[in-house]
Amino acid sequence: MLVRIVRVILVMCCAIAGFGVGPAGAVPGGANPVLVIGGIGTDVGPLEVLRTWLGSRGYTAYWMVLRAHPTENAPFGSAPIAESAQAVAEQVAEIRRETGAERVDLVGHSMGGLAQRHYIKFLGGLGQVGTYVDVGTPELGIVLALECADRYPGCRDLLPWSEFIRDLNAPPAIPPGLPAYHLYTEIAFENVPLPGATNASVQSFCAGRRVAHGDQLVDGAVQQLIDSALRGGPLSSTCP
Repeated sequence: MLVRIVRVILVMCCAIAGFGVGPAGAVPGGANPVLVIGGIGTDVGPLEVLRTWLGSRGYTAYWMVLRAHPTENAPFGSAPIAESAQAVAEQVAEIRRETGAERVDLVGHSMGGLAQRHYIKFLGGLGQVGTYVDVGTPELGIVLALECADRYPGCRDLLPWSEFIRDLNAPPAIPPGLPAYHLYTEIAFENVPLPGATNASVQSFCAGRRVAHGDQLVDGAVQQLIDSALRGGPLSSTCP
């Protein structure tokens, strides 16, 4: 029921809702539904762009934002990341109910990758997820989060020395047997490998390509890498 309500909201007021959904197409190879998860302070526009693009490729695609701290004007992702991971769990459960799918594939951007990984490792998500993809995710945290750590618990969780990051990266970082991909650009905080995943930079396919962190979900090469990962690989891009 929630998915139907949000579908109406999205049609009436594009991208204001925190959960976006797209119509099903010719699903490639019996693919799972896909949930795209934004990062801290995310702009919902790129989430909708990627959802639409995935829909054009035949996927049943959705998007969601992370939870905000309950203070005025707090950005998405400012709540504790474990709370955002619980929101991921709830959205996956709703998508499974709505579609009848056994599993949902996840594509998390930036902090969204940390939230979905916490869901898989600690909230029982392993049995509900088909393929894990994160894009531009700081797997070991990021010192830049100090700029907002005094205000928001999500920022404190994002610090490299936080208990959240320590527990998340305790072996195994990715449960064995889960198809997992860490995609990134040549930005220092992104290019740390994720153990147990296929790790690949956009530049290893498209030499010299410049993609800002906030533009990754709308970049054609990144989109093609996400698509090929969801199809089970090998990763590929024509560098459009």
